[in-house]
Amino acid sequence: MGRIRSIFVPRRDDPKLILAQFEALSTRVPILYTLLIINAVAVSMTHIGTAPLWLAAYLPVLMSVLCIVRLLWWQTRGRVPVTPEAAYRYLRRTERLAGILTLGFASWAVGLYQYGDAYQQGQIAYFLVVTGISCIFCLMHLPSAALITTAITFSFMVVTFLFSGNAVFIATALSVAFLSVAFVSVILSYFDNFSGLVELTAALERKQEETEQLNAVNSRNALHDQLTGLANRRSFFQQLDGMIGADPRHPPVVGLVDLDGFKPVNDIFGHAAGDFVLKEAATRFHALSQGEGSVARLGGDEFGFILPGSTSREDAAALGQAFCTTLRDPFEIPGGSIRLSGSCGIAYPEGGTGTSEEIYERADFALYQMKSKRGGSVEFFSSDHQQLLKRRHAIDFALQAGDFSRELSLEFQPVVTLDGSRLVGFEALARWNSSRLGPVSPHDFIPAAERTGIVSRMTSILLSQALDAMKVMPDHLRLAFNLSARDICDRETALALLVQIRQSGVDVSRLDLEITETALLSDFDTAAEVVRMLRSAGASISLDDFGTGFSSLSHVHRLEFDKIKIDKSFVLKCDRDERSMNIIRSVANLCNNLGIQSVAEGIETEEIRAALQASGVELGQGYFFARPQPLSVALKGITMGGGIVADEARLTG
Repeated sequence: MGRIRSIFVPRRDDPKLILAQFEALSTRVPILYTLLIINAVAVSMTHIGTAPLWLAAYLPVLMSVLCIVRLLWWQTRGRVPVTPEAAYRYLRRTERLAGILTLGFASWAVGLYQYGDAYQQGQIAYFLVVTGISCIFCLMHLPSAALITTAITFSFMVVTFLFSGNAVFIATALSVAFLSVAFVSVILSYFDNFSGLVELTAALERKQEETEQLNAVNSRNALHDQLTGLANRRSFFQQLDGMIGADPRHPPVVGLVDLDGFKPVNDIFGHAAGDFVLKEAATRFHALSQGEGSVARLGGDEFGFILPGSTSREDAAALGQAFCTTLRDPFEIPGGSIRLSGSCGIAYPEGGTGTSEEIYERADFALYQMKSKRGGSVEFFSSDHQQLLKRRHAIDFALQAGDFSRELSLEFQPVVTLDGSRLVGFEALARWNSSRLGPVSPHDFIPAAERTGIVSRMTSILLSQALDAMKVMPDHLRLAFNLSARDICDRETALALLVQIRQSGVDVSRLDLEITETALLSDFDTAAEVVRMLRSAGASISLDDFGTGFSSLSHVHRLEFDKIKIDKSFVLKCDRDERSMNIIRSVANLCNNLGIQSVAEGIETEEIRAALQASGVELGQGYFFARPQPLSVALKGITMGGGIVADEARLTG
């Protein structure tokens, strides 16, 4: 009973279904009225002259005017949002008008039937059938109206033609009678599917609302770092954007703090200890910043703080220094303590403006400058930094547009025994002569290439040049070639380089591949796997710039390096700084105990060379022996016999 009622009476208790029915009818009913008017005009024109004028013309004109009025109503009102209550009233009115208009047109058509000939009577049959079918398909979203119009048009047609005495008309009437049953089934089935689709859509909308509510909760949670409880990177930039938007002419003070020496903590003490250090650092920062801005963890061991633009430069510096100082207090863990330090970079407005990203970049650049000075204190972004930053942006842009196959080249610096009696080989040093910027220092373009992600492409081009150089070098000489952190921390990149080496046809055992301590710290496990793969292929592996990073002796032991290169920052001071000389002696003894070679970089004077030789260092390179040179010039410095460094290649001052 409920199903029958839902078919013949719109469901007032289902607002979404009522609105869906009204919306669907608003596009279909105008089509129905248009068809009725066209068909009525066609029938009227063929019966003028055979039927009374009031029946042939006046009556259809009157009903057509009513159809036009209703068509215009639907065209206007049907496009305006309505309430479920109003839609329900319109549906009920449509039911009544559908019955009235259908009854009127059907009665009019049957009235014309008696005045026409066989052709005109056939047109009446066509009119009734087409009208019925049009009503069915245009009113299917309102099944009560569709069933009423079907019953009226088909019953009028069947009754009229069934008793016509014409065998063709009788057969047609019987066919239409059976066809009407099928149409009723179609109407009911279609409305079931339609109401089911509306219900499914409503369910999906409810699910969407639930999802949005859950997303809102997640978004609130997403504004805080799960480990430390501080604001996270997203929250940091939201707050920064808000403060800039509120007063663009007076942007806030932004500072970044980095934990110096944190990266080895996870390797040495485990990730639990690393998490403890981060949480404890966050607690200390939060305590220091109470009432003086906000602190966020931006990722890894980087923290940021935001201060109002009215904060004085002195107060900003004091807070930044307090952050660095509090990190020097030991972090107590089970079984020992961890000691770190901190570096801070601050972007102070000083009348300047910028987006949140630009202000952050300034603070980050100041932090980078401080860390390059060994860190431990505060650095403000300055006008000099601005020029350096512009230079960095110019280099980044030039790198993106560079033709590396034409612009990149190598120079070769000899590696010799410290008595200068024997040339061991060369180190290949990258050079970039940019078509936009001219010659660019490796200290500038190599970090930029790593930062922009194109260093691996540069490595491939330079390695190809290095392998070609090995083909013309004497067979007893070795060649050292530097790999970047990206080269050894990506298995696919490293494998491609290995394939390139093997396809060159050179003796892989003559190749020394150099990696830095910082490269190891980026992803030690992957780097270790790549190092083992390269060593198994026959290449030697050297640890470059030893002493400048935070690698431990366990790294040296686990990776089984063939050489350790002592960084020139120790070498340049060894003849006058006892601590530097002690470090060099320790490294030389370590290499001797491990059965590997030690190499000193940056030797510039005879005094330094002699001190290094006395300390047990085996090999060296630097301006004292020779500057980096093109291959053709470097090879001229080799005698045809013993392969020693020629006098003209040695630069002593």
